[in-house]
Amino acid sequence: MPALTVKAVTKALSEYVRPDEDIVAKLNLVMPRIYAMGMWRDLLFDWSIETTNKYFSLPEHADSLLGALVNDYPAEAQAQWHDYRIAGYAKEGPSPIFGIVDDGFHPTKEDLLTEDTDIYEIQLLPVSPNTNLPTEGSVTIICELSNGAVVEEILPLEGGTSSTTSSSTVTGVTSISFSDVHEEVDVVAVHQNAGDDITLARIVGDGVTRYRRFRFENSTGYTKTARLLLKRAWQPVLNQKDILHLGNLNAIKHGLLGMLAEDNADLERAQYHWTICRQLLNEELDATRGAAKPKLSLKPAGNYTGIPNLL
Repeated sequence: MPALTVKAVTKALSEYVRPDEDIVAKLNLVMPRIYAMGMWRDLLFDWSIETTNKYFSLPEHADSLLGALVNDYPAEAQAQWHDYRIAGYAKEGPSPIFGIVDDGFHPTKEDLLTEDTDIYEIQLLPVSPNTNLPTEGSVTIICELSNGAVVEEILPLEGGTSSTTSSSTVTGVTSISFSDVHEEVDVVAVHQNAGDDITLARIVGDGVTRYRRFRFENSTGYTKTARLLLKRAWQPVLNQKDILHLGNLNAIKHGLLGMLAEDNADLERAQYHWTICRQLLNEELDATRGAAKPKLSLKPAGNYTGIPNLL
């Protein structure tokens, strides 16, 4: 089973957590370590993005980029310093020979347009199927205004269909932080001059928005489609209905026991449990690859003497 709910894990493994501890809080400590150990089953997924920008941002639930096709052509990913070091940072995007270049983390999925007439107000909107905002929590947005001022807008979540900043001349957003948001909420920049609205972020729980961004050459501003192979990020679980995209109960059990041993300063036992956890996940991955296992194929007589499926 490639995915489980928190409720299913709680039923199966609650006895491996001390009675005075919350298993949801423990999972939020254990699972990020297990996610980071490797490319486990159900942690890889496809995602498509259409954009006219010279960059694209990974979605909230993605941790890293493993492969990309831009307009159906494979594109290599380069490190963040790559074009700075070789050719310099180009305003119109990196050279096409560089493919796509890691641009680090940014507070929003997209930047606001910077023409003189472009001004926005920021709204919080519910995410379907919800029709109203949560009744708890707050969102803090640091905005740049058209007059050059920088203001902090604190928007409490009190239900209703939307919540709007008092400033309607926003030209940039430098930070979005949030706390106690128990259901997903979209942060949207509403264009004040009949332009397109821009979804800046989707938030839930507690934290600060950070989006991994990649730049590529698009000096013409045409719509380009990026098809991406991504690794899932750990999304903190808040309640029993949330999903864990890793359904190996035995591995999760050893992770919980490893954390318990660390809490008791028993490092030798903790190392044993984490080693078993990794071994179980490797065995599951090997069992589920089937015909897709990497194969070494030598052809000295021809066919380009290729070695397919070898990374």
